Amino acid sequence: MRIATLLLAVLCAVVAADAVPARAQTSGTNDVKTVVVVMRHGVRSPTHPDELQPYARDKWPAWEVKPGYLTPHGALLVQQLGTFYRRTYANVLGASGCPAKGDVFVWADVDERTVKSGESLIKGLAPGCGITVGHAPADPDTLFDPLPSIAKANPGESMASLMGSIGNDPAQLNAAYASQFATIDTVLGCTRGACKTVSSVPTAVDSKGDDGLAGINGGMDMAADVAENMLLEYTDNKPVVGWGRVDHARLLTMLQLHVINKKIEHGGYAARAHVSNILSHVLDMLHSDTHKAYFIVGHDTQLAEFAGILHLSWLVRGDAMNDTPPGSALLYELHAPASGAQYVRVYFVAQSLDDMRAGRGTNPQRVPVYVPGCPSFDCPVDTFSNVVNAAIDPKFVGTWNP
Repeated sequence: MRIATLLLAVLCAVVAADAVPARAQTSGTNDVKTVVVVMRHGVRSPTHPDELQPYARDKWPAWEVKPGYLTPHGALLVQQLGTFYRRTYANVLGASGCPAKGDVFVWADVDERTVKSGESLIKGLAPGCGITVGHAPADPDTLFDPLPSIAKANPGESMASLMGSIGNDPAQLNAAYASQFATIDTVLGCTRGACKTVSSVPTAVDSKGDDGLAGINGGMDMAADVAENMLLEYTDNKPVVGWGRVDHARLLTMLQLHVINKKIEHGGYAARAHVSNILSHVLDMLHSDTHKAYFIVGHDTQLAEFAGILHLSWLVRGDAMNDTPPGSALLYELHAPASGAQYVRVYFVAQSLDDMRAGRGTNPQRVPVYVPGCPSFDCPVDTFSNVVNAAIDPKFVGTWNP
C-alpha cells in the first residue's frame, strides 16, 4: 500500500507539471524578438504647487529645477533603468558595446522632462553610441495628444462615461475616501483652522480644455495633486517629505487618491478616445522589423489609459496598486521561440519607491500583466492583435511618420 501511495503521488506530480506550459513558468527574455517600452518620464518637480498654497499651513519647498522639469536625481534613476533594459534584453541588443545601427528607437513627447528622460535612458542603455531621442518639432505631438487634431471627442459621451463610473454624483467621492482625505489634510497641516482643508472642497466634473473630454476638478483633483507632489518629494530623496509629516506608509495612503483619480479620468470613453492612436502604433511596432527595441517616453496619463482601454492591473512591492510612479513602464514583448508559435507578453516595470529614494534603481521590479481576452500570460500574436483592435476606436487613429 505504501508503494502504491508513493507511485500515485509521483504520478500526480508529473501530471501537474505537464499541466503547466513550460513557458508560463519563466519570465525569460531569450526568445524575445521585439520589445516596445511605453514609459513615464523620470522624477520631475511639481508643475503648479502655488495653486495648492492656500491649502497648506507651511510654504511649499523650492526645487532646484523649473516647475515640471526632470530633476538630477530623476535623470540618474532613468539612466539606471536604461542599464536594466540593456541587461534584460541583452539577447536583442547585445550584452555590451553599441547595438547594431537602427536596433534602438527612442521617441519622447515634447516636454523637457520627457526629452531629457529619453536622453538619460540612452546613457544607461547604450552610452556613446550616437542614439538620439526623436520628438515632434512642437507641441502637440499627436502620438500623445491626438485630440482634437485626429478627431474630436464627443463631450456628451465622455461625460456620461465618467459620471456613470461614480454613480452620477462626484461629490460623494470625498465621503467614499474620507480617511485618505483626512490624511491629506493632516499632511498639509490644515486640521485646526490654520488654512482651508482639501477635504472640504467638493469634487466636481467638467469638460477640460479643447479635447472635449470630461475631467475631475475640486477636492479629488487637488488631493491627487498633493499625493503626487509627496511622491515626487519622496522619490527625489528630499531630506524632509511633506514638512516631515510623510513616511512610506502615509504616502501609500495618499497615493490611493492619485490612482483613483487617474482611473476615473482616464478610463472608459476617455481611454478609448485618447490612447487608441498610440496603442494602434504599439501594435504596429511589435509587428515591424524596422527596429528591435522601441522606447516611447510619455506620461503617467498614457499608462493609466492603457490600463483603462485594455482593463489591465498590476501591483509592485512597496507601492499602491496600479500606481504609475516616475520611470514606470508597460512592456510589450514579442516572443519568437525556436519551436512553436510566436506570442506576446506584457509586463509592468517600476523601481520601488524606497529604491528610488535611495538612488539604487538598477534592479526594478518586472511583473507580468494579464491582458483580458488572452488565454494566459502568453498571448498568441493573433489573439493579442484581435484584443487590441477590438479595444481601439479607428476614428481616433491617425498616421504617424516619426
